[in-house]
Amino acid sequence: MYDRARALDLIDRAIDADPYCPLCGAPTEIAEADGVIVLRCRAAAAPNGVLGRVSAAVLPHLRSRVVDLSDGVAA
Repeated sequence: MYDRARALDLIDRAIDADPYCPLCGAPTEIAEADGVIVLRCRAAAAPNGVLGRVSAAVLPHLRSRVVDLSDGVAA
């Protein structure tokens, strides 16, 4: 279980550690997916054009788990 301060600290550290995708250089963003807070490549999350969609599907853009919300977050 995470308290809110710990969860925010983990999110801040993740963004500080990887502000850009190492593959394409696009900025990263925090998102929620299936009860997990992830740090992901912004370009891969919303690809533009055919090449962008192929790149997002095939290449290993940044996507890392930051906080698993199924563990619960205390007030």
